[in-house]
Amino acid sequence: MLHAITYVMNPLSYYRRFRASFSSRLFLIFTLFTGLIAALFVVVLISAELRNYRERSSEKAHLLASLLAGSIRVPLYVENIGELTRNTRELLETPHLARVTISNSDNRVLVDLRSVSVPSDSEMVTSSVTVTSSSASRSAESALSGVSSPPAYPLGTVSVAIDTGDRLASIRSAIIKSCGMAMLFWFAVVLACYPVLRRVTRSFNALTNGLGSMMAGNFAEKIEVESDDEAGRAALAVNLLAETLTERESENRRLQEELLEAMQRKLEEEKQQNIAKLIQTNRMTSLGLLVSSMAHEINNPNGAIRLDGNFLDKMLQGMIPVFDGLAAENADFRVNGLGYDEARKELFRATDNIIHNTNRIETVIKDLRAYSLGADTPFTPGIDVNRVVSSALTIVRAHGHYTNAAITEELLPALPGITGSHHQLEQVVVNLLLNALQSLPPGGGSVTVSTCCDPANDEIVVAVRDTGEGIPPEHLERLYEPFFSTRIKSGGSGLGLYISNFIAAEHGGRLEFDSRVAVGTTARIHLPSGTASPVEAA
Repeated sequence: MLHAITYVMNPLSYYRRFRASFSSRLFLIFTLFTGLIAALFVVVLISAELRNYRERSSEKAHLLASLLAGSIRVPLYVENIGELTRNTRELLETPHLARVTISNSDNRVLVDLRSVSVPSDSEMVTSSVTVTSSSASRSAESALSGVSSPPAYPLGTVSVAIDTGDRLASIRSAIIKSCGMAMLFWFAVVLACYPVLRRVTRSFNALTNGLGSMMAGNFAEKIEVESDDEAGRAALAVNLLAETLTERESENRRLQEELLEAMQRKLEEEKQQNIAKLIQTNRMTSLGLLVSSMAHEINNPNGAIRLDGNFLDKMLQGMIPVFDGLAAENADFRVNGLGYDEARKELFRATDNIIHNTNRIETVIKDLRAYSLGADTPFTPGIDVNRVVSSALTIVRAHGHYTNAAITEELLPALPGITGSHHQLEQVVVNLLLNALQSLPPGGGSVTVSTCCDPANDEIVVAVRDTGEGIPPEHLERLYEPFFSTRIKSGGSGLGLYISNFIAAEHGGRLEFDSRVAVGTTARIHLPSGTASPVEAA
């Protein structure tokens, strides 16, 4: 069990720590998702309430028109306007009844009365019923005697208009009820999911704390394994790695003691070179151990994310017709504050990004595992260099951190295909583009990526030019050294150009730099065209 330092955390520090944790991101995603479901519930409930209100109003208007039609057959037949008016006035006392119109068989209006309590510009629902000379149903006498009733003749028409001005009150009541139910549901789900998420991410927290202790150099600490899941298996792998590093550290100390004895008989320059070589070997060995141990554990959650991404994509395809219907009925339909069309595009873009990036992570893990195990990299013929450059530009532009930089493409069409690895070449171009963008001044600058053919050397050349700060001459000779970087403090690892040069050499090519301080840098990748064969991996 980890020995943690006990101290009292103030609320602000606790909030900052929680906001930066994996639990907070899961909690935020789950909260937004349940909030979206609650909002959709409110929209559906209000739409149903509006539809039911209009149906009830239409049914009420039809019923009142039918009642009036059944009571005015004789007055309508003799066109007794006084009696028709009296029946109409009695009916107008019905609440929300706005207007009654009675016409004879010639469509001549005999009575047209409005309710004084209903505004003339109010929205109404109208229903009309034809008045016939007899009831539409058979009488008891005709049913018992078996004699059919005489045919019914139309005497006129009764139209009744119902005021729907109180619809706002009904809608307001529906909104209050649905919002109240949605908020209760949302609060209940949020309160229930928080402790569940804390328990789910507890294994990851233990793993993070253990890695932090090991980063501080204390490899004797062991991570407590609480469950047999991805995090638990990752903790076991890290514990094994810590034991291996402890043994290797002991072995390194022994080698260092022997080396110190040997360095006493050599010149100071040779001693410094041996120390540097030993440090570099240790760091590369540790990096290889870390890659080989963690590659499998990263692949498991990445596979789960990819499956969930495919599931979300299929579920979204099924739900889009429902959302399209809601958007068609409601012009102001919005999702999470966005217009429906924009939200629809964002949802498809998000699922595509999840699937694309999980596939990219899987490819990177496979390459790292193959590199750490010393396996040969599979090359395929017909690689389109222009397509490699376009893919790298898409990845770099997706970062969104270099909006003040102008990136220009100058790709020569109809380049011959080469034999190699699309992903590895894309990684090289991405590294060169990122280095170029990071060298630009804060005010901005330009980066140009171009492709061309060199028939004399049977090569294809990819060039990345920038207008950045340039590289000092004393640094040009050390660009390909592992762990050498002028941006270590800003997050650089010193491995980008080392790996890029290694990949170029595996493809039978080379990496060259031409730089002038305060003017800019041009990086070129020389690759053999399809007529040449790449050099076998070492």
